[in-house]
Amino acid sequence: MEAYDGIPENAALLTEQGARVTIHSDSAIGIQRLNQEAAKAMTSGRRAGITIDENTALRWITANPAWVLGIDSVTGTLEAGKRADVVLWSGSPFSVYSRADVVVIGGDIAYQRDKGMRASDFELGHGVLDKVEGRTP
Repeated sequence: MEAYDGIPENAALLTEQGARVTIHSDSAIGIQRLNQEAAKAMTSGRRAGITIDENTALRWITANPAWVLGIDSVTGTLEAGKRADVVLWSGSPFSVYSRADVVVIGGDIAYQRDKGMRASDFELGHGVLDKVEGRTP
């Protein structure tokens, strides 16, 4: 029901007025697509005549949430000494046609499109247990 009262231009309107906008989701599905939510908000703002560049829209899902949480000194932007999980996209992160090419989590490559997913810690543990117990995985 809350979506009926939603204002698609809201993020752009608030940014225009100097607010530090944060786009987030409580949904396990929505959280995976915050880049697309930021793209929709940016596009709605542009249609309303508000100039929003991609860097500003990206901050809605990176630097600004880190600031709100009080952790912007350690994450939220790509700077030496900060921690970050990073996705390298095949195109604009705001395009539904872009795909994740490389995902880096905790300094390790967790995914490369041309190689697929790395084994999870859970899978690695089972592989070791299978070898110890002489089972075929």
